Amino acid sequence: MAIRTILAPVAGTAIDERVMETAFRMAKRFDAHLEALFVAAEPQDAIPIVGEGMSGLIIEEMIRAAENETEKREVSGKASFEAAVKASGVETSDTPSRETKPTCAWRKDSGREDETVARRGRLFDLVVIGRDPKEASASLTFDAALMETGRPILVAPETAPATVGEKVMIAWNGGVEAARAVTSAMPLLRSAKEVTIVSIGDVPYGRACGKALAEQFRWHGVEARVVDNTETSNVANALISEAEKCGADTIVLGAYSHSRFKEMILGGVTQDMLAKCTLPLWIMH
Repeated sequence: MAIRTILAPVAGTAIDERVMETAFRMAKRFDAHLEALFVAAEPQDAIPIVGEGMSGLIIEEMIRAAENETEKREVSGKASFEAAVKASGVETSDTPSRETKPTCAWRKDSGREDETVARRGRLFDLVVIGRDPKEASASLTFDAALMETGRPILVAPETAPATVGEKVMIAWNGGVEAARAVTSAMPLLRSAKEVTIVSIGDVPYGRACGKALAEQFRWHGVEARVVDNTETSNVANALISEAEKCGADTIVLGAYSHSRFKEMILGGVTQDMLAKCTLPLWIMH
């Protein structure tokens, strides 16, 4: 699959700048069309449940406040988009070009942000998104992008690195989620300068090892180095350490190979990587 279309949700928060920077880099890398999506919340959805004793005047004031907040977020989000357009030199276009070149567009929808991102995201080849655990709404939208689009997502880190996808590390355990992540990332892997496959601990019985994956990569013209790390006490820390050793600028990761609920409550590799890793994460569930 080629990466020809990229969706990048913006919400009028501090996350937008790094999302836009990462998304525009990927659009230029793949000559893809980038859509920056802002979702305006419906006023009635943005206020608490109305109580029986609440007056009409108070309700109107709450709706006005919600509308004003949405307008502020839209202005901020669009400013981040326009700044990225200017910095990247990517042309704006609402229709496909006959030329092979990156393009971008701004889109505004109304409704719940998580539901809209999930619905819209299923139409795109890649979703670039940021994540801030301190904001519940951002986390809901992130979860929707990861769990409900059926598309790979690229998590924009807090500080954008100098390059994205030049030196790629694959976190490989031979599982279904890891296989999906690798398949979705093949356009990135084919164009990468270096690819490293890292397995932490023993690959479970019945699963293909990193060496077998590297052999299959050669059919795609991808040469990969294989690293077997025996560290098992903390998989996320071991992966981050290996990424530092090989100078990776992006990590490909299968998400939630165990029960997502179990990982959310008890912790797991996906949660740890999202919390600790400072590199862009190409994730597929």
